[in-house]
Amino acid sequence: MLSERARKEVVRYVVNAQFNQALLYFNDGSHLAFEHTSRANRWARPSAPGTTADTICESLYQFRLNAKHLQLFFQDGSDAEFTSSMPLSD
Repeated sequence: MLSERARKEVVRYVVNAQFNQALLYFNDGSHLAFEHTSRANRWARPSAPGTTADTICESLYQFRLNAKHLQLFFQDGSDAEFTSSMPLSD
């Protein structure tokens, strides 16, 4: 499942105080940036092509970013949730 890979590969989750921008850092040094400030401005972008961030981004169906969590929904039907207080893999 894609969600399992995402959870395994993420080493850090950072979100801004307004909960409308977030970064997921992966163990290969890449990161995935998220922004959701309005209906018209909602995107996810990898730091570089050919990285874990790029692979994860290409497999996303949609995401949810709010004060509770960042939730990723994948094309295979799985999902992964990240919160600012959860321990991440090393």
